Amino acid sequence: MPERVKFNISVSFLIKENTQILLFYRTDGYFHDGWWVLPAGHVEEGETATDAVIRECKEELNIDVSAPNVKFAHVVYNLSGENKRMDFYFYVQNYKGTLCNLEPDKCEKMMFFDLDNLPDTDKIAPTTLLALQCIAQSVPYSERK
Repeated sequence: MPERVKFNISVSFLIKENTQILLFYRTDGYFHDGWWVLPAGHVEEGETATDAVIRECKEELNIDVSAPNVKFAHVVYNLSGENKRMDFYFYVQNYKGTLCNLEPDKCEKMMFFDLDNLPDTDKIAPTTLLALQCIAQSVPYSERK
């Protein structure tokens, strides 16, 4: 009998300001170093994806979000790389607080970009780019091998 797939689960969140979304420029030498990514984190044991978004928003951006303001946008069934993952993407709306990069050791900068005018696609993490393209077309699901 074939072995069942074991997945890590991550959440990424889209913070919008008018027509722009927030991206981080990673510089930690570990995860997508030198690439633009959405703010993100891992789901911890016992958490729902929504719980993880709320926690990660506080840990990474110092903003408070309530569950009704976390809206599903997309999921990537991700078989690329060493870690098999389910990458969930959510819109975060009506947050409280001022956006602040609380992880400057991992992300050199954060900036807002128009979805129609993103940084050079060679500088956006491949899964992030796939998700953004699908979200722009209202496609809720994609796969990456």
